[in-house]
Amino acid sequence: MNPAERILEALDRHLEGPARIRLLGGAALILGYGLNRSTEDADLLADDREIDLLISEANFGAALEATNRELEAEGLYVSHIWAPEQQILTTEWRTSCRSIDRNWGTGNLRVSVLGPLDLVLSKLCRTDDEDLEDIRHLVRVEGLTGAEIAAAMKRAVVPEPFRDVFPQNCGKVLGLFQGN
Repeated sequence: MNPAERILEALDRHLEGPARIRLLGGAALILGYGLNRSTEDADLLADDREIDLLISEANFGAALEATNRELEAEGLYVSHIWAPEQQILTTEWRTSCRSIDRNWGTGNLRVSVLGPLDLVLSKLCRTDDEDLEDIRHLVRVEGLTGAEIAAAMKRAVVPEPFRDVFPQNCGKVLGLFQGN
């Protein structure tokens, strides 16, 4: 079992009711796109309404605390719950998400991952060497083209903290297609 699976199975055990979560980052790439790499955390993407629902229906805050406490000795944890406005995403990010068809233990947890173009865009917040490797993987397994990614970049909603780095990081990603 990979670390992302371990984190979600632990979370599922601690939920008190049904919960739907959406992954981004390394855990999304591992579980949704077959990337063979390790991760020590799972990052979630949820808006305020979704968070309120998770808290009221599944006692999500307590489940997160219990999960992180259980996995602390292994160096694993649920790290961030990002709001959509804190990430670089297309306007249609919700409709491009993909469900992970799996029972995590109790059946309470339902998981989806960002679609491939939105995962690429979310990597533009930082775009370090690991992010570029993640993007190469998505390009390879999803058959993404430079034109598709460039079009998604034009549709991207870029939060203020990333506006200065966005053009440079776009260039890094589009540079992956030069010479192809």
